[in-house]
Amino acid sequence: MARQSIKKERFLVAMIVLITIRSGLAHSAIPLTAENDGLPQWVPVATCDQKTGQSSNNTPCYPQPTPIPFPPVMFKGPLFQPNMEVRSSKAGMNRTWILPASPATTTWGYFEYPDQPVALEISPGDTVAIETVVAGGGQVVPGITIEQLSYINSAIVESGDPKTVIRGPHTMTGPINVLGARAPQWGQAPIDFVAVHINKIRMLSYASNNSGDSAGLFPEYPLFDGSTTVNTIAQKIWPNPRKAFIDTYYLDNETMTAKFNDHITIPLKPFPGVLAVARPDENPKNPGTYCYHIPGIQYTSAPGCDTKQPGPWGGNLDIPEMTVGSTTYLPVFRDGASIWTGDSHAAQGNGEIDLDALETAYPELNVTIDLVHTRDRPEFGQWPVIETKKNWATVGYDLNMNTAMQNLLAESHRFIMAKYGLDDAAATAYLLKHWDCPISEVVDEVNGTYCLLPKKLRGPRAPEVMTHDTVKYWVSYRTHPTDLMTAMKNAAYSLIETASGPLRISQGDAYTLATFAMDCRIGRPNISPGFVYNSHEPYSGPYAVSCRFPKSLLDKP
Repeated sequence: MARQSIKKERFLVAMIVLITIRSGLAHSAIPLTAENDGLPQWVPVATCDQKTGQSSNNTPCYPQPTPIPFPPVMFKGPLFQPNMEVRSSKAGMNRTWILPASPATTTWGYFEYPDQPVALEISPGDTVAIETVVAGGGQVVPGITIEQLSYINSAIVESGDPKTVIRGPHTMTGPINVLGARAPQWGQAPIDFVAVHINKIRMLSYASNNSGDSAGLFPEYPLFDGSTTVNTIAQKIWPNPRKAFIDTYYLDNETMTAKFNDHITIPLKPFPGVLAVARPDENPKNPGTYCYHIPGIQYTSAPGCDTKQPGPWGGNLDIPEMTVGSTTYLPVFRDGASIWTGDSHAAQGNGEIDLDALETAYPELNVTIDLVHTRDRPEFGQWPVIETKKNWATVGYDLNMNTAMQNLLAESHRFIMAKYGLDDAAATAYLLKHWDCPISEVVDEVNGTYCLLPKKLRGPRAPEVMTHDTVKYWVSYRTHPTDLMTAMKNAAYSLIETASGPLRISQGDAYTLATFAMDCRIGRPNISPGFVYNSHEPYSGPYAVSCRFPKSLLDKP
């Protein structure tokens, strides 16, 4: 009788569990339709006028998902570091480590979670084989739709305020702490830089690229700055060449190419779009300055600063020169530096105009990390510097493109004077003689520029930017008397229009191809003798931008 009673109880428990599971599935099941793509029911944005279908800033009402919490089952504690060391029989050598991508070593869209443990602690000179993950917490893979991507990018919210930006799109691996890396006192110049030398990059077999109607260099709708002043330059609209989309591509790691279509091949040149250290502590005299602030957007509820915007800490620099063989020097703002990486690119042109590059992930980003003291390297100031075999690269970033170029002029001039011991006039002459300054990106709210400064002081004069088509390039050249961004937009849009014909693709496809292969550079500025490199007497134009497509993109018949 006892056995029968036990069997009966087990049967009843099993039935209750089965009924509960079925009930839960029935409750959560969502009919798959063309409208919802099988996603959870969306709720409208709070600022959306349901009658007009427009939000308060006249952009379309994009549906937002019901908030969902982080899964509570992921292990986030620090890994056991002795099991992360690469075994070696060579005594006395610097150590080599493996930094895998796992819930314990990655974040989605943030630097510096307050409770994020150190992923790895190394000594200067150590090498690390870093694994990275594709965007969206590893979910942006072949087969995902643009609707699903929009959903996952806004599914986790920290506040009911629809203006609150809560994270960037990138999945980050880190942080790596470097023993002995020292932070300066608040308001003082950096005293240490970390030198991140890229030894090797191995990519996945696929990559993606996506954009939206209100994203990229040519959004369909004006992007208001939150003020009451009408800025006709900022609000001028170039028609969006392509509606919201996501594409995927196969990466051939042997030939280092990807097919764009049946007659266009993209050369691959992988580099980390994001390479960063921890930001400086918040200014105690001016709370709220920890992250860059965009007018009309609040960041107060974020647990860390989002990964979209670059700055003095590096971050989303999007500079293609940061590839194998290069060294990126990043100023240390917090003890240990806390190095992060992600946004792994397979290829990107100078400009990254449709929002993304050719986005992938790296099974291995192999780097050697060292420590440099500014007392030994006076040419290092407060911004990242990149070193390649032939050049130094200085940078200029800002929310405003004109100011980004002004910052580039000031940083390049300062670097040249400190590096080569030149006086003011000689440094200006060197900068103008060797002027070779691309636009890195114009889609991350903070816009980027950089200059390639040859290591040889007595090299030949750099040529002027191209103004017309050549044997090797399709070229578009545009100028503007007062606004660099307008010159950039005019040059890029004109090239998309004119090059789409000989490329035998639509203008929308040319827009996408441009983000992988278009090269946009700033024309040599009209700087007179005695120009002062500071914000009190800024460069005010004229501005010129030259954009080009290599004709080698077309496969040979």
